[in-house]
Amino acid sequence: MSGVLFANSAAAAPVTEHWTGESPYFYRTSAPGGTVGVVSMNGPDDGRALQLRLGARPGTGPGNGVEISSNEATYRYGTYGTRIRTADCTGQGRLGVVTGTFTYSTDHSDGNGNGLPDNDEIDIEVLCAQPHVVWLTIWTDYDGSVAPGQPIPVRKISRAIDMRTGKVLHNCYMVRLGGDCQPELPGENSPASVTPVPGFDSSTQFRTFMFDWQPDSVTFWGYDDSGRRNVLWDYRGPASRIPDKPSAFMQNVWHTNEWDPLDGPAREQPQTAVSAYVDSTTLPR
Repeated sequence: MSGVLFANSAAAAPVTEHWTGESPYFYRTSAPGGTVGVVSMNGPDDGRALQLRLGARPGTGPGNGVEISSNEATYRYGTYGTRIRTADCTGQGRLGVVTGTFTYSTDHSDGNGNGLPDNDEIDIEVLCAQPHVVWLTIWTDYDGSVAPGQPIPVRKISRAIDMRTGKVLHNCYMVRLGGDCQPELPGENSPASVTPVPGFDSSTQFRTFMFDWQPDSVTFWGYDDSGRRNVLWDYRGPASRIPDKPSAFMQNVWHTNEWDPLDGPAREQPQTAVSAYVDSTTLPR
């Protein structure tokens, strides 16, 4: 299918961008040597997608990546989605390249009063070295001002799912980046498993990912190969762990040298360009 389903019937009519020309809803930024532009390709019904092309040997961090962002950073509760083929690193080893779909607030004041800068963000991410694993993260705080080598205080909860088997590999609330998981609370780890999608590889197949953000819940889902809704995470833990600030809706491709996935480090820099392709993307009006 070209486009994605907007699943929140209580919301206003959605906006779905199909990249027919200059977008009235999103702007594009390019890294040095990277590009963002519409290309013709197989996969989308209309034969057209937005290419997020990260050039060879990029700098580290999202600021050196390629991205699209909604023109407005005023979006809040509602349903968001994308149909995307994530970056393909075949033949380049264990690359630290991330394809992300997320909401993000640039207001880092301490609105929740816990002594840390707010980092309101809801992420769907795929690491190039693990195209069968989907990472889902809900952030509320991040303090990067600590001295080098010191633990970075955060407030985030993440879930990682092997989509081929439906197994939940990781469901963890952290207060230090890379630290131990905090004791699990009710509503944080559901469902216990998801419907397997045999042969799942988000770098070779267009896949639809959605999330619904509400004051007391964040629900992520995709679709199995029969087109049935496949709930990946239905977070209903403490509402204080859910973002509440107006945000932009964004998608990006970038290099990290700090990610240690569950099957070993994946930090290498791409030596040739890698690309993700966005068929369409949907955000609340």
